[in-house]
Amino acid sequence: MFTVDTSVWVNASDTLEAGWEVSRALLQELAKRQSRLILPSLVLPEIAGAIARTRANPLLGEQVAYSVLSLPTVRIIGFGRSLALRALDLAAKHRLRGADAVYAAVALAHHTTLISLDGEHLSRLVGIVSVLSPAQALADLDAESTDS
Repeated sequence: MFTVDTSVWVNASDTLEAGWEVSRALLQELAKRQSRLILPSLVLPEIAGAIARTRANPLLGEQVAYSVLSLPTVRIIGFGRSLALRALDLAAKHRLRGADAVYAAVALAHHTTLISLDGEHLSRLVGIVSVLSPAQALADLDAESTDS
């Protein structure tokens, strides 16, 4: 199971961004394998807002967010007290932005691997949460296929 940060969804949807091919290939591979994705509800407005801002296209932002929501392997997690407290702890101890701490808290609570392009996730959570870049995650999935 995986938790996929907004940075990956946005990167995969924008061919003008560096590395979009890897993010898109990863998401396609996760879909092909029907991998369970556990995402905080925060992912939806973050995707919509980021794409609407960067592409100056509110409709596209909504479409991408709804397409994530409609994926059959996606489970959206609400932001209740328990998750908020776990995110608070991670934010304070590891100097994370609030949204970044929420993704880490979801991954920790649900024992998933966090896939992110966020440098703070990748550097500050080593040994706390399993975190991979899209390239690392794709390489791991490819290695699993080869081993099978």
